Amino acid sequence: MPSPQRALSIPGFPEGRRSLTAYAYHFGPGVAYQPAHRFIAADIDLQEGVWLDIGCGPGWLAIFAGSGKPELDVIGIDTSKTMISLAEDNKQGRLNVTFREMDAREVVYPAATFDVVTAVQTAHHWEDPAAIFTEAHRVLKPGGKMYVYEADPDATIPSDWIRRRGVWPPDSVLKRRWQKFGMDQARWDALKAVAGTSAFGANIEDDRHGFYRRLVLTKA
Repeated sequence: MPSPQRALSIPGFPEGRRSLTAYAYHFGPGVAYQPAHRFIAADIDLQEGVWLDIGCGPGWLAIFAGSGKPELDVIGIDTSKTMISLAEDNKQGRLNVTFREMDAREVVYPAATFDVVTAVQTAHHWEDPAAIFTEAHRVLKPGGKMYVYEADPDATIPSDWIRRRGVWPPDSVLKRRWQKFGMDQARWDALKAVAGTSAFGANIEDDRHGFYRRLVLTKA
């Protein structure tokens, strides 16, 4: 049995256990949440400029955001090499959608590059949210917005926001997942407090969209 301090080595999966987790997400939640990502892309509705999606996973939000918009460039970043590979496959040659392996705490792009930054269902993984808010603020253009979404375990799930195979996954299963891979009110309030001490300051809206809690942070 491998030491917990060492990554599990699995032939064909260079990231070991993390790679298997990425594939499991891609074929499970990554499919189920596709309608939700379509709704998010349509709601933000950026027609031109540059959009950064952090923690992009298999890439669906970036792909939906960029589809049919030749004046918009969308860049998705993730720390998982496997997720980036899956996202590249999913984009099917779209020229205005790019995926890069990158840490959101150290975004390589210059200041004032992006019109929009999104983070969907990834903030519950952040070890240093203050650093991520700092970087998002740095790379946004003045007037640009950062959108942070986290699933609410107590939310009502709109019927058309989840892609299901028959009756799977039922709402009860999704809500159990969100107790771990989402944020209850206390965790959400803690994240919002960190955002409030960032460079965004008081320029924060706290609302809901679908089954998500949502923060909208604006760079002055």
